[in-house]
Amino acid sequence: MKALITTLAFALSTVAVAADTVVIDAGTFKPAIRLNKTEQNINIAAFALDRNSVSEQQFANFVLANPQWQRSQVPIIFADKDYLRHWQDEVTPAHSANADTPVTRVSWFAARAYCQAQGGRLPTLNEWEYSVQQWREQQQLSDANYAKLVFSWFSNPQQTLFAEQITAGPAGLIGKVNEWVDDFQLLLTNGDDVDALSGSCGDTARFMAEFDTAHYASFLRYQSRSNYRPQSTTSTLGFRCAYSVRSNK
Repeated sequence: MKALITTLAFALSTVAVAADTVVIDAGTFKPAIRLNKTEQNINIAAFALDRNSVSEQQFANFVLANPQWQRSQVPIIFADKDYLRHWQDEVTPAHSANADTPVTRVSWFAARAYCQAQGGRLPTLNEWEYSVQQWREQQQLSDANYAKLVFSWFSNPQQTLFAEQITAGPAGLIGKVNEWVDDFQLLLTNGDDVDALSGSCGDTARFMAEFDTAHYASFLRYQSRSNYRPQSTTSTLGFRCAYSVRSNK
């Protein structure tokens, strides 16, 4: 059954969920990359997701309330030297005139801490990719147009690549920034296939579920995650939070 995206209302409730959040209904999806060779389809439980990437202003509010995450206070084991380096100062975003700009140059540790402070968590890899599948359906993106969008972004990352339709679902999953997922390191420790995605394209293509441009576009995103460390911060990497949901029935 085709999964639906609904707003936070009706039969679902959450604990300490941000206001601008959507619920991704439970469903099944076929991942573009098979990290588990025996798993053709994956069941996803319902969860909530921030509608947008966490903004610079939201993260500024967080570091103001939690000074241990200001750039001069974070130990090197939790973030590399480029953490928030483009900000004007400890608590003033680089794009203060545009408060909705997605925050970037944040480490996995910092992203997790932010989400925990909101009563949430980082989405899992499968939750995030499942959300992209729903986003593509909402945006009515053909495989060819989806692939073109992904390839264009990786060729020249920008934040204004796509005239996105306003829907009830999450926004900006593709074409703005890459986003942290909680279990990104699974890509580096995949059983007997350690570093499976760090080899040559010919060697790693065997993990693709199908061999077409849309799957190869998704493959680029999976492979890019294998380049990160938990301390990594880049100008193209942000995040959004996920939240567990429960039925009121």
